[in-house]
Amino acid sequence: MPDHEPETNVVLVDGARTPHGTLLGSLADVEAVELGRIAIDGLLDRVSVAGEAVDWVGLGNAIQAGIGQVPGRQAVVESSLPNETQVTTVNEASGSGLRAIALAADRIDAGRADLAIAGGFESMTNAPWILPDYRKGRRHGDVEIKDSMILDSLWDVNLDVHMGEITERLVDRKGISREAQDEYALESHRLAAEAIDGGAFDDEIVPVETGGGTVTEDQGQRRDSTLADLAELPTAFREDGTITPGNASKLSDGAGTVLLADADAAADRGLEPMARLVDYDLVYRDPDEFNEAVGDVVEGLLDRNGLEAGDVDSYWINEAFAAQSVYVMDRLDIPREAMNPCGGAVAFGHPIGASGGMLATSLAYQLRDDPDVDRGLVGMSVGGGGAIMALLEAA
Repeated sequence: MPDHEPETNVVLVDGARTPHGTLLGSLADVEAVELGRIAIDGLLDRVSVAGEAVDWVGLGNAIQAGIGQVPGRQAVVESSLPNETQVTTVNEASGSGLRAIALAADRIDAGRADLAIAGGFESMTNAPWILPDYRKGRRHGDVEIKDSMILDSLWDVNLDVHMGEITERLVDRKGISREAQDEYALESHRLAAEAIDGGAFDDEIVPVETGGGTVTEDQGQRRDSTLADLAELPTAFREDGTITPGNASKLSDGAGTVLLADADAAADRGLEPMARLVDYDLVYRDPDEFNEAVGDVVEGLLDRNGLEAGDVDSYWINEAFAAQSVYVMDRLDIPREAMNPCGGAVAFGHPIGASGGMLATSLAYQLRDDPDVDRGLVGMSVGGGGAIMALLEAA
């Protein structure tokens, strides 16, 4: 078990997440705010805490075009939490949900909250198309419609390129082969299917009622694909590129939240935490190097806590692209069996603002249930050149 004192006095009491729904898939008729509401109420249903005891809520949401004002506040009002509950909406692209968790930890450590709910929600399916500059009118000529899903979450505005193109540049710099990416992706799909069939996610998932029935299981994994199948897929960002729909994260919908608490307050309330939030870190570098930032934040967090990569049993690092995961494993010498051991976003999808809460929930349940896992890292790259990571240990 851990033999050093945690940097914070924050514990993760429990978590709840919806299934991952693929683009236009099982959760297509559920709006983003409603997904957030389901995750909040699902969490409150499984902890012995009255809504009035929650001091603060932080909810990540990245694609906010047309969603309405203060979407985090909307989710709280629609939930069973009191209307008086303080809430902050966080938009930091892929890092939104985990950034909300980090802000909750800071608030607890500062003595401004004893209990806090944090995470995020996203419906990429329901992101609208937009008409830039149309308010000023057009006298003649064609009108360009833009996809807010791409513009608000997948497009680096500073560089004016898709995040996939930036990752192709990583592939060029580091010499990462298409085959290595496809091999990683195939294993992610296999691990995801194995985890689902083995019930690894059953306890953490909150069922979602839809017009098509009750959704209880993650979508997205390619169960019957082979390496040859993946090799035949067309590239997505360059004609001569390496990134394909099979080795990049899927577009998806979902939500996830965790209940964080001051360790002493949790003990006073008789709450049994799943994990301890030891520390977190956030780094930025040049926007063109957002993939490398993931390696930076892992190295910095491990160094600050006196750890080596091998001291971490489980890495839940969002698979934005298989190329990024291959790069991080090679840079830090992380064994494949420790990297996303139940599959990742290549198989399930990456609902941008929700992934932090969903991944933190999955890691917490693994720390609770697996006696061989005492320490884990959870995090992801952040658009604009950043990355965020949190260190959790079994309680």
